[in-house]
Amino acid sequence: MNDNKSAFNASQYDDNIRKVIPLYDEIYNQILDIIHTHYAQGEKYKIPLSILDTGCGSGTFAVRAYEELNISEMVLCDPSEKMLSDAETKLKDKNCIFRCIGSENLDYTEKFNIIVAIQSHHYFSREMRERAVMNCFKALKSGGIFIYTENTAPFSETGKNIVLKRVENFGVNAGRSREEVFAHSARYNTEYFPINVSEHLELLRQTGFETSEIFWHSYMQSGFYAVKPNYYTVGTAKVYYEYDEDEQGYFLEYIDGKTDNLIIPDQINGIDVKGFSDTEEFVIGNKFTVSEDNKYFKVVDNVLFSRDGTELYIYTCEKKNENYIIPSGVKIINPDAFNSSNHLKNIVISEGVTHIYQYAFACCKNVEKIYLPSTLELVSLKTFYFFGTDKLQVFYGGTPEQWQKIDFGFGNFEVINKDIHYNSPVPDIEENGFIFR
Repeated sequence: MNDNKSAFNASQYDDNIRKVIPLYDEIYNQILDIIHTHYAQGEKYKIPLSILDTGCGSGTFAVRAYEELNISEMVLCDPSEKMLSDAETKLKDKNCIFRCIGSENLDYTEKFNIIVAIQSHHYFSREMRERAVMNCFKALKSGGIFIYTENTAPFSETGKNIVLKRVENFGVNAGRSREEVFAHSARYNTEYFPINVSEHLELLRQTGFETSEIFWHSYMQSGFYAVKPNYYTVGTAKVYYEYDEDEQGYFLEYIDGKTDNLIIPDQINGIDVKGFSDTEEFVIGNKFTVSEDNKYFKVVDNVLFSRDGTELYIYTCEKKNENYIIPSGVKIINPDAFNSSNHLKNIVISEGVTHIYQYAFACCKNVEKIYLPSTLELVSLKTFYFFGTDKLQVFYGGTPEQWQKIDFGFGNFEVINKDIHYNSPVPDIEENGFIFR
């Protein structure tokens, strides 16, 4: 009885696999060429890569990968303890992680640049195969690549008979007995369960891969690669995101293209969208849409806030509005939140706000009056850079002593150098705007 799902015991695997799979070593050459092309444009050792080899067998791919790639992390998984033992022997001088687990039970999230599965998934039932591919998808980082080879099914019964006969002939010419090659053919749809090329590509697309392609076909073996997207589309715009392992969620990075309605999804790939890597990239002057059930964001009068209302992310009100009051409950105003909102003339930053981050009000060149709260603790780098007109008046809710305790970063001269109206009450709001006193 074999100690793995292949036709051979672990100790026999390396000696026998080349008598069964034509051009076996060329499969590894092709896989490594794809990796070089995808990540380094053919240049070796360009960037460090985290790699998962699932169904790793005796570790042949990992040995080759260490010879050709700059590896930051290598994890080898296989459901056979004996196969893993052989792999550990081959890689004893390498800093690898070995796990006795199959693809159907992988439990990683956004961890690897590359996942390879060489001649392993065709042992699964349809349901198990779908689970294995989804697990690989989840384990890949956004923009990562999944590369695998399998025995694939021909499209017709005649095609199946021809390819099995070709494999038998190859085996006999490689030194196997006729009994051995016939026994191997008998494993088709009894011990391994191939699907055809079209079904493979459709499964990859349904799983969520942006790109799915075939790169290899020889006798019965086919090779596929698929790239996990790192953006979603809104109209003709692409919204790029990245996964934060510490926060265990996606953060939006930037927009490529234009949209008049930025939709922020609750989740991507089943993982929560929790924030922004850089809000400056999203000060687009348009509207935001989030669901009513979103756990992390809400939109009030077309201004984007954290769900609990303590953080103001991005202001995109209509340009006809000359006045704005930060709602009560806000504590933090995020970077670039109001950047270049040139239509604003009067701004009230309500009591309770403690931190205003870099460039939050930069280039708001037409502001004439602003109220700053007594609760303010930090005004970051260039928060008020190129801010206000010559008519600018600064009203502050606290005392001169409190003002001196505010941590002002560099580049806030437009506010600091003004005559400050101390102990000012929060402005009254009337039909025609704010009344500053």
